[in-house]
Amino acid sequence: MSQGLSLDIQQSNALAISLCNVGLCDFCLPPSPSLNFSNSWAQILGYKPEEIPSAEIFQSWWGQQIHPNDHARIISLFNKLYSGEIKKLNCNLRFKRKQGDWCEVEVFASVIKRDEKGWAQHVFTVMRDLAASENRYKRIVENLNEGIWVIDRYNNIRFVNQALADMLGYSIDEMLGRSVFDFENKNNQKIIKKQIVERKKGNSSIYEIEVLHKRGHAVLIQVESAPFLDDQEKYDGVVEGIKDMTDVRSQQLKLKMLSSAVEQSGSMVVITDQDANIEYANPKICSVTEYTKDELLNKNARIFQPEDIDMQVVNDLWERINLGQEWQGEMQLRKKDGGKIWVLMSVSSITNEQSKITHFVTVFEDVSQLKEAHLRMEELAYVDSLTGLANRILFRDRLEQVLKGLKRTEATAALLYLDLDEFKRINDSLGHDVGDAVLMKVAETLRQCVRYQDTVARMGGDEFVILLTDIDGMSGASSVARKIMNKMSDPIQLLKKEILITPSIGITLAPVDSLNADILLKNADMAMYKAKSSGRNNYQFFTEEMNTQIVDHLTIENDLRHALDTDQLYIKYQPKCDIKTKDLVGVEALIRWNHPEKGELSPEYFIPIAETAGLMVKLGKWVLRTACKEIKNLENQGMRDLELAVNLSTRQFRDPYLLETIQNILSETDFKAVNLELEITETTLMEQIDHAIELLDQIKALGISLTIDDFGTGYSSLNYLKRLPIDTLKIDKDFISDIPNDKDDMEISAAVIAMAHKLGLKVVAEGVSTEEHWAFLEKNNCDIAQGYLMGKPMLTDELVKLFAD
Repeated sequence: MSQGLSLDIQQSNALAISLCNVGLCDFCLPPSPSLNFSNSWAQILGYKPEEIPSAEIFQSWWGQQIHPNDHARIISLFNKLYSGEIKKLNCNLRFKRKQGDWCEVEVFASVIKRDEKGWAQHVFTVMRDLAASENRYKRIVENLNEGIWVIDRYNNIRFVNQALADMLGYSIDEMLGRSVFDFENKNNQKIIKKQIVERKKGNSSIYEIEVLHKRGHAVLIQVESAPFLDDQEKYDGVVEGIKDMTDVRSQQLKLKMLSSAVEQSGSMVVITDQDANIEYANPKICSVTEYTKDELLNKNARIFQPEDIDMQVVNDLWERINLGQEWQGEMQLRKKDGGKIWVLMSVSSITNEQSKITHFVTVFEDVSQLKEAHLRMEELAYVDSLTGLANRILFRDRLEQVLKGLKRTEATAALLYLDLDEFKRINDSLGHDVGDAVLMKVAETLRQCVRYQDTVARMGGDEFVILLTDIDGMSGASSVARKIMNKMSDPIQLLKKEILITPSIGITLAPVDSLNADILLKNADMAMYKAKSSGRNNYQFFTEEMNTQIVDHLTIENDLRHALDTDQLYIKYQPKCDIKTKDLVGVEALIRWNHPEKGELSPEYFIPIAETAGLMVKLGKWVLRTACKEIKNLENQGMRDLELAVNLSTRQFRDPYLLETIQNILSETDFKAVNLELEITETTLMEQIDHAIELLDQIKALGISLTIDDFGTGYSSLNYLKRLPIDTLKIDKDFISDIPNDKDDMEISAAVIAMAHKLGLKVVAEGVSTEEHWAFLEKNNCDIAQGYLMGKPMLTDELVKLFAD
């Protein structure tokens, strides 16, 4: 059997008192002082029982141990108890422990006996250690990020946590025991007093008020205030949670300003949740799409999505923005009436404090007019108008893209160059209409012989090229070539006649033969001529035996290195004239080479060799320095304000020292930056558009003007064109040469001029060689003309003779 614990009454009381962290003390006041206390009473204060002073000095000692901020209040309360003004006493105070620290205790006191005058003689007290039961919660409160203070019934601060002390610039000890009114100005003291009256009524509230920082400035706070009650449920003070609202109010003001700006913005703005449900739409988007705000709010943003939208673009958009990245691109927006507009769309994400995406902000810019002009221009510029196949420009772009991909994979591509045998005989005998019909039939046949991912293009006349991607080397290319020849072996039925047409096909492989587009085209062309010389109606692969030209190129490369150091190179200048005034406004610098053995060499021959040989940076420096010197000399001879145009090659544009080179040459030659114009092809700019924009901005900052050369032969996006800091578009001569006979070229040129002017750009047309060219450009408000009509490229002496006046 278990044995019960046997304790007498005194032991039981002592055990209960110690478990409750309570100490007992009763004492008699003079003139007959006495003192009795429990061991636990002394332990709470950190003393041994024998260390507590005797009854004669107990009252004096006890008063000295009370915290200075509590002293007056506690002595006053005990005096009221002694005098009989109050019957019982319950209060909290801080008492100095033997170790020197302060412990917070709760004291209950009652008078057991009074003298005939009612003055206390015998007093009984119970003291409870609050630290043991409350320290855990106190530490939690002290470490909260938001401020807390407790104000007693006398409006003094009994407790304050570190967050609030930091908020107001004080230490905790500097605030404890002080009146709450010390932290308010006179006007706000009235507000506090009203709030305390409400707390005494038992009412809680939330309000905002400014309190004083230790440094003297005001701090806006939000206060959650509640009454603090004693054990008898009577008012014993106020407990308040405090939040610093200074930054919040500042942010709210900024948000209000931002909101006003968005409301009045000329851009369309929509804010959605993470599921694309619309939570905000500004007036501009309502105006453009003809929806009311109520019709948009809480609807999904798919309300703007056309049925024929490119879902690959949509998926890419969601993939990027769900990763927290910004997405920008062109897209069609559906209006309420079903109509569609082109917009430049920018989507970015908003995250919460946990970095979780909560909303998306979408900004739309209406680019319908510019897009329509650009789409029409693309349609005219990239598709062969007769056959509907890709033209040489689009084919070149696709070839470049495939070659870039081959650098990252082990795949093989093939380039087939196809020429129709004896096609001139058909044109001469049956007429050009029949010839055109034959070309259309051939185009359809070629389409049927390749896969959807392959590209068929018409290069001009009766020449076609085919780009086969991801094929099985020579075997795959041969299979397609045989298929084409078999299909074309069947006669074409036209005008009740059978017309037999056969192809000669040259084939080159990438990356086996090269990864350079120009070299591959030349390889395939050479192989095609080999097929013709081999009896026509067959195909030939490019071989090294055909490569004697490459050997020649190596020779030219070495000669060119020597030419740079031996004054074999020189510059001619082609005039550029204002179409309205017919005045000379500038010249384009064009390099020439007087080879000691081969004579005058065309730049179209040696520039590609310089590109592949890595000589273009050095060559480009020479051209820029020489041209600046020579035009500066012309300026000294009286030909002032002549604008000098110099071409920048792709390799030069990639040169990390380009900007430094330009600055040094301008300084060396004393040439004015404002008179220098640099021409860059759009293909070069599109390679690394962000880098291009940054570099062009730096060049433009020098005062130099910038031109996109051969515009219409590349594949630039209207979005990028708007972003580029350019001044001028230069229409390629291929679009000018057939005017007025080629209606497509006329439409393209007119569209380029109109679009450029809408973007605030000047337009230069090159290849102007006839009065008809000039009249067309003048009618369409082109700005500047360049070509043989004004003058062939010439030396500076000739330029002075022709234009000095």
